[in-house]
Amino acid sequence: MNDESKNESDSERGIYPVWGNVVLLLMRLFVAYIVIPAGWKKLSGGHEGIEGFSKYVASLGFPFPLISAYAAVLTEFFAPIFYVIGFGTRLASVPLIVTFIVATFVAHGSDVMSLNWGEFGIPLAVLICCMVVAWFGPGSFSVGGSADHED
Repeated sequence: MNDESKNESDSERGIYPVWGNVVLLLMRLFVAYIVIPAGWKKLSGGHEGIEGFSKYVASLGFPFPLISAYAAVLTEFFAPIFYVIGFGTRLASVPLIVTFIVATFVAHGSDVMSLNWGEFGIPLAVLICCMVVAWFGPGSFSVGGSADHED
């Protein structure tokens, strides 16, 4: 073993790439598992449907609450589909990150101070997963499937 190979990190030698890709796949599936049902519930009329959600958005002080509600709900339902197949994930991450910054820090921000982590923790976990997927891409277990695959 020469001095150059001793200085290479484990990831550069290919020891961890499979596990990194497994983690990216699990993050993508976690986001879809949590977010698609939430979007579908609002689209299909659960919890007073989109109208009820737009009233909630208005109570948070957002302008154009109906448009904002539709943007959030359509993002919640459609963007994770791209996560499942692993195509366009970085592009799909942008509206998801925006939606979950709002969900985490505006809609559930008061839960942090009350230590109500059940309400705050899930949107925060989704936000972190979306940020990781946006940074690293979908991984090799995706449409295209190569280890160097990027959106």
